[in-house]
Amino acid sequence: MAKARIFKILAAAAIVPVLTIGFAGSASADGNVSWKNGVGNPSHTSGGAGLYLLPNSAGGGVTVTNYRYQWHDVQNSDGTWNEVDSNGRCLTGYGSQAYTEDCNSGRDGTNPFQRWREINTGSGFKLQNVQSGGFLDNSGNGGWGSVYVNGTDWNNDNQRWY
Repeated sequence: MAKARIFKILAAAAIVPVLTIGFAGSASADGNVSWKNGVGNPSHTSGGAGLYLLPNSAGGGVTVTNYRYQWHDVQNSDGTWNEVDSNGRCLTGYGSQAYTEDCNSGRDGTNPFQRWREINTGSGFKLQNVQSGGFLDNSGNGGWGSVYVNGTDWNNDNQRWY
């Protein structure tokens, strides 16, 4: 009986770090992801209310919409990510602007304006632009240009993505 209890304790002690490592990473591993914003999403889940990040099909700005859009996440060797739209353009942050532009979207093919850190907040992810250090933010106003790069980390639902 005592051996069984010791075995269970040791097994639990071994599995906890494995589970922690498994959930502490990024949102995706070189695959497709739909980024949903936290505004209007009190459950903080990808299945809850909220709006999806959508690129302008002609290039340029990004916005949020009810349409579920698939981005392709490509991890770089420095741990950052490229967010690539269906036309092969990369999500780019330049100053306070967020838009898509042509890029070499393959691993390590992008510049710092086109790279993003996916920071796990425990209730979603903050997307931080490598060049500016700013965070992808939803103004809540709708329309093209409503998604931008905010230099201040407000750590709120406008800057949280699922």
